[in-house]
Amino acid sequence: MYQVLGLVFDGFQSSGIASTFDVFNVMNTLWKQRGDGDALYRCNLVSVEGDQVTASNGTRMLVDYRLEDAPAPDLIIVPGVHHVDGKQLIQKVQGLDREQRWLKTQQEAGVCVAANCSGVFLLAETGLLDGQSAATAWWLSSLFQKRYPQITLRTDTTMVENTQNFCTGAMTANLGVMLQIVEQQVGRQLAEACAKTMLIDANQTYATPYLFMQAQTEHQDAMVLAVESWMQRHIAQPLDLASLAELHCVSERTLSRRFRKARGITPTEYLQQLRLEHTKLLLETTQLNIEQIVERVGYSSASSLRRLFQKALGCSPREFRNRQQ
Repeated sequence: MYQVLGLVFDGFQSSGIASTFDVFNVMNTLWKQRGDGDALYRCNLVSVEGDQVTASNGTRMLVDYRLEDAPAPDLIIVPGVHHVDGKQLIQKVQGLDREQRWLKTQQEAGVCVAANCSGVFLLAETGLLDGQSAATAWWLSSLFQKRYPQITLRTDTTMVENTQNFCTGAMTANLGVMLQIVEQQVGRQLAEACAKTMLIDANQTYATPYLFMQAQTEHQDAMVLAVESWMQRHIAQPLDLASLAELHCVSERTLSRRFRKARGITPTEYLQQLRLEHTKLLLETTQLNIEQIVERVGYSSASSLRRLFQKALGCSPREFRNRQQ
């Protein structure tokens, strides 16, 4: 039997533990359905004192073990640390010093650690990632790079595997890591059966669609953030600055001025870049033809898409897709 421990503390992201434990629960069910006897995985929660903890969403969870009483694990899962801003995240991570020492002791003993989202900061704080690569949530990239320059942050992917740890920047990637671990331990057949049962696409590790958007966190203009979010959700719609300004209770002139101050480009230029990045994503990850992509992204015609794509990247959409595949 494999022992999985979920490291919890007040303010942890419950999905980082609950969803991963579900993977192992489904694996146990599939294993028993084959008539292969006892469960493959045992999942328990561990905290500093073993007391009840409250997740960031208010869920209260009973803990099985204190750190010093926990059974020897085969895998430790580190969930995200809920925070309002970067300053609070660093303060919270620094306050988890006993958790840091325990993680360091466990990994030095050869235990595998899987950290997700802002939980990667907790792992980084221990020094265990120094000289290695890591991934984290796309909106935390700038903060991570500034605080941990000794770690190579991969912004092009949502999952990084090192010798004894995994770092993920998205829930889908975190579930994919669990399946990868399952495959290494009990084989591909059961891992694929689990993936099909839970409808998990373990290959979704690309971060391409978020690389352009992550720059939005570099400014603090709430109105501009709201406008950006609206354009991202309505990417295929024609840009009507007057209506967009009215929707956000400002004048068209004020919208344009504040957008340029925050982003360094106009709303029209932002939408063009957004459409280009989304086009690249669809070319990389789907088999949609050019006409279908035009409809989804909002270009006026296929010829217009090809012309803009050639100007921006120096190649045609077809050539770009062939290179990526």
